[in-house]
Amino acid sequence: MIYDTLNNLPNYLGVSDNLDTVIEYIMARDITTLPAGRTRIDGEKAVVTVSTVTPLTSDKALFQRHDNHITLETDLDGSELFEVSLAELTPTKPTDEATDTTVGTAGTSIAGMLCEGRFALYLAGEPYKSGLKAQGCGKLKKAVFSIELDPDEEDETKD
Repeated sequence: MIYDTLNNLPNYLGVSDNLDTVIEYIMARDITTLPAGRTRIDGEKAVVTVSTVTPLTSDKALFQRHDNHITLETDLDGSELFEVSLAELTPTKPTDEATDTTVGTAGTSIAGMLCEGRFALYLAGEPYKSGLKAQGCGKLKKAVFSIELDPDEEDETKD
């Protein structure tokens, strides 16, 4: 997990080609004006979904994990809490292959607050909860960037 300010996003260029595409996309525009719904940035390799959500209490939310994607989240209006677990996820139902999402329970080891101007980058295979209720905060508008893992360079060199 990476937790930082949007102003520092350029510091993460070079980590992944698909992440670079998203960073450049974010830095080139006022993301608070993105339309609601799903927008393709680079086909299915990088997409953003903007939505307004009602935060849940932690005990009502399940952890989720994506094995083939990294997820960058930022709040466009409002604030939320998040939790990240370093423990293994115990699935409560089968993985949704179409969305690369497994939900379940896991031990919490890190908690934080997301708000305007900050981002959380959840790594592939990392269980996390987001959209959790922060004291005094109601509905929030957020942008969730789903970023495919880059193809393994070793696989590209095989004939």
